[in-house]
Amino acid sequence: MIYKRILAVISIAAVSILNGCTTVGSGNNDQPDPAQQAPEVTEEALPSRPFERDTLFELLLAEFAGKRNRADVALGKYLKQAHETRDPQVVERATFIARYLGAHQATLDASMLWSEIEPENPAPRELAAIELIRFGKLEEAMAQVDLLMANGGKMNFEYLLQASRTSNQETRQAILAKLTEYTQTIDDDKLWYAKGSLEAMNGMHQQAIEDYDRSLELTPSYGNAILARAQSMIALNQHDEAMKYLAKQTSLWPENKRLGVAYARYLMQQNQLTAAQQQFYRLSRNFPLDGDLVLSLALLSWENKQTDEAKQYFNQLLDMNHRTDEANIYLARIARSEADFDKASVHFKQVNIGPHYALAHIQYALMLEEQGKIDDALTILDQAMDAMPAEKARFTMAKSEVLNSAARTREAVAVLDQGLQEFPEDTNLLYTRAMLKEQLDDFSGMEADLRKVLELQPNNSAALNALGYTFANRNQRLNEAWELIERAYNLNPSDPAIIDSMGWIKYRMGETQVALDFLRKAYEAFDDQEIAAHLGEVLWVTGQRKEAAIIWRNALDKNPESTILKEVMDRFLPTTP
Repeated sequence: MIYKRILAVISIAAVSILNGCTTVGSGNNDQPDPAQQAPEVTEEALPSRPFERDTLFELLLAEFAGKRNRADVALGKYLKQAHETRDPQVVERATFIARYLGAHQATLDASMLWSEIEPENPAPRELAAIELIRFGKLEEAMAQVDLLMANGGKMNFEYLLQASRTSNQETRQAILAKLTEYTQTIDDDKLWYAKGSLEAMNGMHQQAIEDYDRSLELTPSYGNAILARAQSMIALNQHDEAMKYLAKQTSLWPENKRLGVAYARYLMQQNQLTAAQQQFYRLSRNFPLDGDLVLSLALLSWENKQTDEAKQYFNQLLDMNHRTDEANIYLARIARSEADFDKASVHFKQVNIGPHYALAHIQYALMLEEQGKIDDALTILDQAMDAMPAEKARFTMAKSEVLNSAARTREAVAVLDQGLQEFPEDTNLLYTRAMLKEQLDDFSGMEADLRKVLELQPNNSAALNALGYTFANRNQRLNEAWELIERAYNLNPSDPAIIDSMGWIKYRMGETQVALDFLRKAYEAFDDQEIAAHLGEVLWVTGQRKEAAIIWRNALDKNPESTILKEVMDRFLPTTP
């Protein structure tokens, strides 16, 4: 009797394992993936049958493998026993384990075997159809769908749509033709939605909207169809209409959280932050236990400079014990902006080891540096480095920044030297040391570090620009400087610093009009003191002295301690007639 009953125990254990897998990446779709729907099984519902000792042993090994997070081993053993025993429940387990692992060929093989054993069961045919579409076997996939419906089953056409998203244009067109054929005899909300979605993929948005409307006539609250309709309206440049449509639908179906969140995010994309904040507020009232909605409200309040509201929501996250590290970082930033450094310190310290730990402690150290507490800042970084050695390179960078800000540049270089002994190919450490060596007039050392960066990352536009600009600024090796800066510009043509370098090298090479064009473009993109100094100099030497003086003085008003502005003004302004 033990051999007969053990299959029931194994099957129940398998469902437990499979249900555990569903918590990963389940998302918030209206319809879950079929791979995430493990069937409910009870011991009483399971038939008993005798198994050979070897079979039982293999099934038990499979379960132990699953318990030890070796689902790949479990799958291999289940597939072997599925073919040897042809037991429906063993085959079913093999199929669902394969689906959880994303093993498409194994899923197809197991689901086809399952269909052969239980030809009237719709579940394996649905899974087989999905996998056949993935492999581009459209005719075989549609044959499975036809058999499923002929046996009285109901196809979830959303699953078919999901599988077709990765198909080529020809396959999608053939699927669309088949779905169009089905609409002649089947009136199903998911069928119309899938048909409309395929039409939208092909750019047929007006037809897609008509099909979404047919779907919504059958199920007015169908969130996927509502969102897809809005997306097609946007694709047709009907932005205002789409906004009104989403506003109406979210008010009609306030219980649909996914729909409400999508509307709020669309408002954010349109930079309507106040309206987005109001929408998240309505959602949070409907779903008061959803911490992610509270976080969204907190961040929008922060963006809208509503500090008191932001603090309220971030503190609410702490009370909920949800996203506490992020809440503490933002509460620390708020306290820092209010000069409440003691409170900021408390919040920074409460960030736990994890993805936000390094950021929090680096910001904490920089706050201490701003207060002149250099040694305290260095201590915080050393302690953080010990607590989280995986981020040692980042903490080393931060230590060099603290020391350099305190005019202890040689010590900053020494810290980077030590870091590079452990991480000799860390391009961030190399680049930072190069910039500090330039401050110490160690140009050969700077060049060596930048050459090393480019050896490791030939397309590092920042290193190309830095090296080329240094040559141009020293009026040396101008042809090489041009080659380096031009490469950087081709890689990153929108970077104001690189555009400035393009203008500066052209000035050094005597092409003043081209230089002016680049420098004006750079200054428009980024109102920076160094770009202002460069633009003013080229304007001055081309006779546009009044404009040059205005640019310099305006920049100096914003940066009264700027040495580069003072130097260029001292060189030129005393010669004013």
